[in-house]
Amino acid sequence: MRKYETLIFDLDDTLIDNHESIKYAFKMMLAELKIPYTEELFLAWKNADNTYWHVFESGNMAIPKFIKTKDEKITYLRANRFIEFFGNLSYEEAIYLNDIYCANMGVNIVEVPHAKEVLKALKKYYEIVIATNGPKEAAFSKLEKVRINDYITKVVTPEEIGVGKPSQEFFDYLTMQVDQARNKMLIIGDSLTTDIKGGMDSNIDTCWFNPAYTNLPKEYKPTMTINKLLELKKKL
Repeated sequence: MRKYETLIFDLDDTLIDNHESIKYAFKMMLAELKIPYTEELFLAWKNADNTYWHVFESGNMAIPKFIKTKDEKITYLRANRFIEFFGNLSYEEAIYLNDIYCANMGVNIVEVPHAKEVLKALKKYYEIVIATNGPKEAAFSKLEKVRINDYITKVVTPEEIGVGKPSQEFFDYLTMQVDQARNKMLIIGDSLTTDIKGGMDSNIDTCWFNPAYTNLPKEYKPTMTINKLLELKKKL
């Protein structure tokens, strides 16, 4: 008898190689600003973007009082990172840049090795759901580009509720969408701060995807760890 009924996969850097997606989107955004692309600038952006979202996930980011609805919050969070990185931008210009960036995030898509093979095999036995903090439009585009959308039952993103992983509100909503007991769900993701922490706080089992063989900090306790996606088939 199987322990789990539903597998909840993170998308970026778990099933999709997000590095190439980000690089292409960043190049297109720089072209709009007429700023020459350099690898150094891209790495600075990637580091700044990662730091920005970690600050938000930790609960240490203030949201202006003029932001009222969940849609306004999502728009603000995504636009504000461009203001922080580039400086002299109006809020409207930042929203426009974010639209360009997000639209191009789904263009240059590369799957993580064996992603399709693993999903195809697991689909025979499990419901497969995507839970991502990325834009919904980009998520669907990525799934379609690497031809793994047929294996996915649902895609859950922050646009629907105004908050993302690791917030409890996100995982409560996710549980309702899946309509499955939490002890029958397994979260698979590369991020300790969003996927693993969110699962731990929500009493959902987790599988840490750790292709870089990074040491596990003691505060995180995933149910299992894999270094390659192919290992998941053996674990399950």
